[in-house]
Amino acid sequence: MLRVRLRLEKETVALLTNGVFMFAWYRSLRMTPKIVIPVALALVVCLGLLTWQIQTRSSAAIEDIARRELAALGGAEGNSMSRFLNMAVDEASALAAALGQSVAQNEAPTRQGVIAMIKGMLMGNADIFGVGIIWEPGLFDNRDMLYAGAPGSDGKGRFMPYLSRGAELVDLGEQVDQPYYVIPRKTRQTYVSDPIPFKVSGQDVLMSTVACPILRGNDLLGVVLVDISLARLQQMVAAVSLYGSGYASLVSEKGDILAHREESLVGKSIFDLGVVRRKGAVTEAFTAGKSYMEDVSDAQGVLLRYFHPVDFRGGSQHWYLSVTVPQREVLAQARDISRITVIISAITLLVLLGISYLVIRSALRPVNYLAETAGIIAGGKLEQNIEDSRFGGEIKVLSTALKKMIASLLEGISRAEALTGAAREESEKARLAMMEAEDARRAAESARRDGMLAAAGQLEEVVSVLSSASTELSAQIEQSDRGAADSAQRLAEAATAMNEMNATVQEVARNASQASEASAETRRRALAGAHIVEQSLQSIRQVHEVSGALRQDMALLNTHAQDISRIMSVISDIADQTNLLALNAAIEAARAGDAGRGFAVVADEVRKLAEKTMSSTTDVGNAIRAIQESTAKSMAGMDEAVRQVEQATDYAGQSGQALSEIVGTVEATADQVNAIATASEEQSAASEEINQSIVQINSMSRQTAEAMAEAARAVTDLAAQAQALDSLIDNMKRG
Repeated sequence: MLRVRLRLEKETVALLTNGVFMFAWYRSLRMTPKIVIPVALALVVCLGLLTWQIQTRSSAAIEDIARRELAALGGAEGNSMSRFLNMAVDEASALAAALGQSVAQNEAPTRQGVIAMIKGMLMGNADIFGVGIIWEPGLFDNRDMLYAGAPGSDGKGRFMPYLSRGAELVDLGEQVDQPYYVIPRKTRQTYVSDPIPFKVSGQDVLMSTVACPILRGNDLLGVVLVDISLARLQQMVAAVSLYGSGYASLVSEKGDILAHREESLVGKSIFDLGVVRRKGAVTEAFTAGKSYMEDVSDAQGVLLRYFHPVDFRGGSQHWYLSVTVPQREVLAQARDISRITVIISAITLLVLLGISYLVIRSALRPVNYLAETAGIIAGGKLEQNIEDSRFGGEIKVLSTALKKMIASLLEGISRAEALTGAAREESEKARLAMMEAEDARRAAESARRDGMLAAAGQLEEVVSVLSSASTELSAQIEQSDRGAADSAQRLAEAATAMNEMNATVQEVARNASQASEASAETRRRALAGAHIVEQSLQSIRQVHEVSGALRQDMALLNTHAQDISRIMSVISDIADQTNLLALNAAIEAARAGDAGRGFAVVADEVRKLAEKTMSSTTDVGNAIRAIQESTAKSMAGMDEAVRQVEQATDYAGQSGQALSEIVGTVEATADQVNAIATASEEQSAASEEINQSIVQINSMSRQTAEAMAEAARAVTDLAAQAQALDSLIDNMKRG
């Protein structure tokens, strides 16, 4: 703990030392770098924040767009796979409905007729691998015992034929315990089994069975089974691509992979592979049959993964199409925008620094001139002329005040010199008077030797003259003393005024510096904001135009889709009726035997055509519904986007106008305040030097006043001596 404390104290002392050094270094700079450095730092900070904000917002917007595209792609591909799987569901449902209806009307075809229908379905759809039917015991024709061991029937005659491509007709007696029979028999709903590998031409092929119950009212008659190969689904999954490296996979409700671009992963669980981040949330979405999106991290980085349900008509099961795309691919455009923003910010910074340097240098040129002139004046050259014809504003006022101060100093110095000369003359007169008094004293001594009376008379005349001269000299010295005192007082007042002016100039300099910094900061932010608002306005206008055009196209597309949907509904009804008529015709032809064989062929062809028409209309109807749903969602989103864009346009326009006005006002204020701040600081230094000169002159005036007082005292002593001499003369006369 002691070592840590000592280290912290050393680091703190080092930081304080560096801070003091930097502050002292900054104070020692000239005005130009002292202003340019904060401006540069402020620009770097503002542009850095702007760049970071643009990068953050663009990344978020692009990622949101990518999520929407991911959901749209998953929905489109999932619907395509739903259409493929529902083709088998529709085939099984149609056969189950026809058989259930014929049995309910006591018009069930013969067993050979049903086998012929199975063959026709198998030959009419290349995507179907096999077709079978498991009838409940005794419910087909109530003749099970007559067909015991017959083709398509088990040992008890139960009718359950199955026919696949390239194979003979068999019975499904061993399949009655499989889920694809047990589950639809129990739930009375369509069921799609999980894929199971089958050997086809020596290769393993994943097969899935579509099971549809045959119902007579609520009674179960049997189950129709349609086997389909998932090879086409594997091709569809492998063809899905997004952002170059995106991929897709098909999984079951349990999480087992049914199709993947890497076939080695087929059959494995996504939960065991760890490809989902929140297993509970994914399981809950699968159970509810809802779509789900999440972010997942793996060795490749962060991945965006979207699960879209693949629905089956007539059942409650769901498969899920998983579409995955790396986040780095999604944000590649955002990184490009960030690089461009950094380059533009750097260029903008250099341009603004250059402009700031030129503007500051131009603004400081008159201030530097006044500072140099003040230095010359402080050196004693008070006759220095100030050329201020090119100045204006506060600089003009400052130069005028400097001129007045120089004139006052010259006047004060001239007055002090005049008073000093007068004092010098009076001192000379006093010295001469002292010399005359000394001569008089010597003359008096001589008169005493030569004769008291004669000397006394002469001394009386001399004393009279000396007394008169002393009185006159004392008056002149008193007048000179008053003049010197007046000069000293005026110089003291001038020094006091200079001190007050210096303090005022320093306060003005500090306030102007603070105002300059605030004005510069406001101007920079206003300029940056105005530029951003202008760019935002341009982008928003373009988005508004594109959004409006796109919304019109979507509305037109929705109208056409509705028209097509109505037409396809009519076609579907016609095909459905045609299929039923063809099935009835086939049943009647089967009853007629050989005589109706030709009619049976025609009926079978008509049924195939009707089934194809139903399948096609179903696919088209599903596609149109998907288009209508997507168009409705897109139109709602476009309406909201247009409203937000219009609101953003209004706000941005108001912000741009306000920022433009602020920029104009701040530019004028910043230039004037910068000039005042710099001039005030330089003038403060010059005023300090001038104040020192005034103090020196004041000291000289005090010395002169003291000399005059000394001379006055000498004259007073001389007058006293003259009076004493006059008394002595009187005594000499009397005595």
